Amino acid sequence: MKKLLLSMLVLLTSSPVLADSLVYGGVSVGSSEYDSDNSIAHSLFVGTGIMPWVGLEAGYTGFGKFDLGGGKVDGESVYGVIKPNLNFGPVQVYAKLGLNSWVLEGDDDTSIADDDGLDAMWAVGADYTFLGPIALGVEYATYSLDKKDISTISMTATIYMF
Repeated sequence: MKKLLLSMLVLLTSSPVLADSLVYGGVSVGSSEYDSDNSIAHSLFVGTGIMPWVGLEAGYTGFGKFDLGGGKVDGESVYGVIKPNLNFGPVQVYAKLGLNSWVLEGDDDTSIADDDGLDAMWAVGADYTFLGPIALGVEYATYSLDKKDISTISMTATIYMF
């Protein structure tokens, strides 16, 4: 029993070190807003720490369906970012800056034409690492889509693997 408790204590106190892992991945779910309409957004992401305070991340974000132009418009993005971060014990504060390749597709009832492009995206967030390699957090992101933006606010779950 003592060995189990000691192992748990070591795992919990080592969690700030795991935030600088070579490889991490995770998911997020939250709310997205586009052209004054809201939907449910979700993301999958994977990243690597190239230095203790800078990482590279790639991911997919599904923005959900928006009621626009008399019908439904579905949006999604694939992104790549540079991710500077600061660690304060188990808390990590970060920013993201990069590019997103986006697609908007409308159903037959909408007056909005299908569109796609490559534009900038940015985000800020914070994670709290606990139970070893697991971190939970919150993130605010803005994805540029031509002349309009989609904003998301999400809860994140990250696992640091190596």
